[in-house]
Amino acid sequence: MVTMKSFPLVGGILAVLYGLVSVNGNEQTKVVGGTQSGERVPHQISLQIMINSLYGFGPKTWAHNCGGSIVSPSYVITAAHCLDGIEASRLSIVSGTNDLRNDGAKGSRRLVASYKIHPEYKELDKCDIGIMRTQEPFVFDASTQPIRYSDTQVGGGESCTLTGWGYTMPIRIGRTPQDLQQAELKTITNEECRSKGFPVNPTEICTFTRVGQGACGGDSGGPLVWNGELIGVVSYGTRFCGIGSPDVFTRVSEFKAWLDANQV
Repeated sequence: MVTMKSFPLVGGILAVLYGLVSVNGNEQTKVVGGTQSGERVPHQISLQIMINSLYGFGPKTWAHNCGGSIVSPSYVITAAHCLDGIEASRLSIVSGTNDLRNDGAKGSRRLVASYKIHPEYKELDKCDIGIMRTQEPFVFDASTQPIRYSDTQVGGGESCTLTGWGYTMPIRIGRTPQDLQQAELKTITNEECRSKGFPVNPTEICTFTRVGQGACGGDSGGPLVWNGELIGVVSYGTRFCGIGSPDVFTRVSEFKAWLDANQV
């Protein structure tokens, strides 16, 4: 079996830092093979990081880096690799909007007070999950709501939905979209995923629908939803997106006890 080389699906922060990406603009682009989300996704958040723009010499600005899911009044689930090595003081969460224009002004921003990464996390291998606590609790309304998760095991052949502000072309160049995107995907069994070159373990779940569709950089940490339930957290894929290889997600059901215990 040929093993595919894998890459985390974080956003283009370094590109913004070095002046290669504009964080403003009005172009409407799509998740690879997806469409602009026409409905509210009230559990979806944009995890943003404070950076210096314009080659590192410009003013400080918030920039989208990953996605995440609200699961309780003060807690958000994301991928461990979106948090690893970053000070919590440099992170914030934009919620309650599909539109990140004008610094996410249509939503609300909360600073991250702290986060925890799963103690067995190993990048591109296992336990790519973390949980963040916000400095102020969310105010739940029509645009902001938690999503449930459970220990239900989801197998192959199930229809699910991916949402995020990740890159919309196979090559991660340019900038990520301002409007939330979504794609309807199908789960595959772990055996199928391994046969396609990904040495996944039981704590992961894969999707593959067709060439030209899937997650990309900037979607990391975001939700894979099945029957209204959070079943996956975007973890990794190939260097080029949507080229006919599966996407790998952290299987949330395997971490229910850990997630429950760390919301205190």
